[in-house]
Amino acid sequence: MKRLAALVMVAALAVSARPADAWEPETTHAGLAEQAALSSRLHKRLVTLGFTGGLFEQLTIPPADAPQLIAALKLLSPTHGSVPDARGRQVALAWLAAGAALADIPASTAANHFYDPQTKKGWEAPDRGVLAGFSDKIRESVGRAALPARGMPAPDWVTAKANPFNLEAFLGQYAKAVTAKTPGERSRHMAAALIAAGAMLHTLGDLGSPARVRGDEASHLDPMGGGPDDLGSRFERIAALAYGRLGVPGPSRVITRSRLREYFTGAAQEGDGLADIISRSHFSPATLPHSTRVGADTKPRLSRPQPALPPRLNLMAASRDDGTTLRDNKGTCLARYKVDRGVLSFFIDDECMLDQVSAILPEVAAYETGMLDFLLRGDLTIGVSDSITISGKGLGAGTVEVLVEDDRGVRTSLGTSQVPGGNDELFRVPTPAGGARVLAVYRGADAAGEPIVAVGAMPLSR
Repeated sequence: MKRLAALVMVAALAVSARPADAWEPETTHAGLAEQAALSSRLHKRLVTLGFTGGLFEQLTIPPADAPQLIAALKLLSPTHGSVPDARGRQVALAWLAAGAALADIPASTAANHFYDPQTKKGWEAPDRGVLAGFSDKIRESVGRAALPARGMPAPDWVTAKANPFNLEAFLGQYAKAVTAKTPGERSRHMAAALIAAGAMLHTLGDLGSPARVRGDEASHLDPMGGGPDDLGSRFERIAALAYGRLGVPGPSRVITRSRLREYFTGAAQEGDGLADIISRSHFSPATLPHSTRVGADTKPRLSRPQPALPPRLNLMAASRDDGTTLRDNKGTCLARYKVDRGVLSFFIDDECMLDQVSAILPEVAAYETGMLDFLLRGDLTIGVSDSITISGKGLGAGTVEVLVEDDRGVRTSLGTSQVPGGNDELFRVPTPAGGARVLAVYRGADAAGEPIVAVGAMPLSR
C-alpha cells in the first residue's frame, strides 16, 4: 500500500501539466468501471465474504495508513463520486471507480495503455515528420510534456512488476481481504483490491479507442481548447462530453475468456480481444483510406486491410458539398468521404465520432464486465459436518487456508495446506467447537495456468 500510494502522489502533483491522453478518467473510465461492477458478480462476492452491503458497503482506508493515497484521491473532483470522506471511507463501488480514475498516474504510465494487434507494439512517440505538421504551439506543448519514446503494450502492463496496480497487487489484497483478522483490516484490503481492479479495467478499456489500437499516436496530440498544454484525443473528449460518468451505457453482453490476456488480444490472427475487434472495425484519423484522384476504376489505397471499403463508393453523393457517409453493416458511421476538384478524400467529423463512441462504449463495458468476473472467478465449496471439507473445481497447485469467524467478526486460521492440484477436494480440518462461520481461501493457478484466488464461506451450524 505504501509503494502504491507514493507512486500515486508523485504523479498527482504533475497531473495538470500533462496532455489528456485517455478516455477521460473521472468521467468515461469511472462510468465504465461502475457499469462493469453493476453487471458483474462483484456485489454477490462482497456479500459472501462478509461485506454485507455489497457494492454499497462502506470500506475505509484510514488516512493515517495511506496519507499520500488519500491526498491524491482528494485532487479528484468530489462531484465525480470517487473521493473518500475525512475518515477515508466510501462505498466499494466508489473505490473501484477511484482505481479507474487513478490508472493514468504517474503520467508516464498512460503510454502503457496502447496496443496495436498488427505490429504487437504499444505506444511509440510520433516521428519528427509527423510532428512537423503540427502548429508551433502544439510542438512546444509536446516538448513540455516530455512524451516517452515507447510504452509497454497494454496486455503486458497489467501483469508487469513496474505497475503498482497490476494483477499481483489485486490478488494479494483480495486474499488479505478474506484472511485478515479484524473487520477493519479486511475493509482496508478490499478497498485496495478494488483500486487495483479499477486500474486494470481502465487499461483494458483504453483499447476501445481506435487510435490506440491502430498505431495512431498522433491523434492523441490534438488541441483540446483548455489551454496550450491541453492536448489529447478528440474522439475520447467527445465521449466525455456526450456521456459524462452517469450516462455511460451498460454492457451489450458479458465477454467470457479463459485467460486474462485474451480480453486484450487473441492468439489467432483474427483475434477476438477488444484491441483486435476495434482495430479491424474502425478507422482512426491518421489511418483513413488515402486520398485518390477519381478515375474509371477508383480504388483508394487503404492504410490497413480492415475496415475494407465496399466494392463501389457513391461518388455522385460524395460530390455534394458535405460529401456522404461510409457505414458498417450495423449502420455505424466509419468515415465521411467527398469528391472535391476530382480528388476523393476521407475524414471523420465530430458527429461521426459520436456515432462510433455510441457503438463502442457498450462493447468496452462488455469486455470490462467479463474481465471483472474473470478476476473474481474462483469459487470454493465448504462442507461442514464432523470436519470441514474444502473443495474446488479447475484448480492447479497452490495453497489453501481455512479460517473461522467469531461473533465479533474476528477471524482465526484453522490451518493451511499445500495442494498439488488435480483433485476437487483440497483440504480437510476438524470442525471448531465455536464460531459463526467458516471461510476458505485458495491461492495458486487455475487449470489454464492463470493466477487465481478462489474463496468460499459457509455458516457454522449451532
